[in-house]
Amino acid sequence: MKTRLTALILSALFAMGFVGKTYAGGETKLDDRPNLTVRGEALLRVQADQMHLNIAAVTHAETADRALDQNTVLMQNVIQALKKIGLTEDEYQTGQFQIEPVWSQRPRQAPEDWRPRITGYTVTNRLAIKTQKLPLAGKLIGAATDAGANAIDSILFDLSDQRKYRAQAIREATANALADARSLADAASVKLVRVLSLSLDNAVTTPFRVPPESFARGLMAAEAAAPPISSGEVTVQAGVMLVYEIGE
Repeated sequence: MKTRLTALILSALFAMGFVGKTYAGGETKLDDRPNLTVRGEALLRVQADQMHLNIAAVTHAETADRALDQNTVLMQNVIQALKKIGLTEDEYQTGQFQIEPVWSQRPRQAPEDWRPRITGYTVTNRLAIKTQKLPLAGKLIGAATDAGANAIDSILFDLSDQRKYRAQAIREATANALADARSLADAASVKLVRVLSLSLDNAVTTPFRVPPESFARGLMAAEAAAPPISSGEVTVQAGVMLVYEIGE
C-alpha cells in the first residue's frame, strides 16, 4: 500500500514538474533523474546606517560669469555651514555642474520675424553627501538651506556593508529551500539522494528613499528648526533554486 501511495505521489509530482523522468529498464539520464525542485526565499529588514543626500545651489543672472560667481560664493557658504555641523571633507564631493541659457518666451502676438533670445543664465551646482552620521540628517538640511542651498534632489538611506547582509539573506534563503525540500520529500515518502544543482536566483538590496514631499516640508521647516528625517529600514532579499535527486 505504501509503495502504491509513493508511486501515486511521484506521478503527481512529475505531472507538476517537480520530478524528472526515468526510462524503461531502469536507465536514467543524468539530466532526467527523478528530482525535486524547490525555491527558497528570504527577506531581511535592516536598520539603515548610511545616508546619501544630494543638495543643489541654483543661481540666475543676466550673464554666465555673474551667475557662476554667485553660485561659487553660495556653494562655499553651504560647505562651510555643513562643516560647522560636523561634516568632514571625505563625506562630500561636488556632483553635477551645469550652466544653461535662459531663453525668452514667445509672446502671444509675436511678429513674423520674432526670434528667441537669451535673457540670462542659470548655474546649478550639486553637492553629493555620503555619511554614517544619521543623527545629523535634519541638521544638515537645515544648515544647507539656511546657507542658501535651494534644492534637495534626493535623500536615501542604505547600508555601509551591503555584502554582509546580502550573505545573510542568501544563507537564510538556502536554509529555507533545504527545509522545504526535506518536508516535501517526507510528505512524498521519498529520500533525498544528493543535490543536483543549487543556484542563486536573486539577491537585491533596496535602500529607503525619503518621499519627495518630505523635501518640501524640510525646506519649509528649515528656518524654524532642523526638519526631522527618519532613516527607515533597508530591505535585503535573496532567492535560491535547489534541485535534489530523489529515490524511494
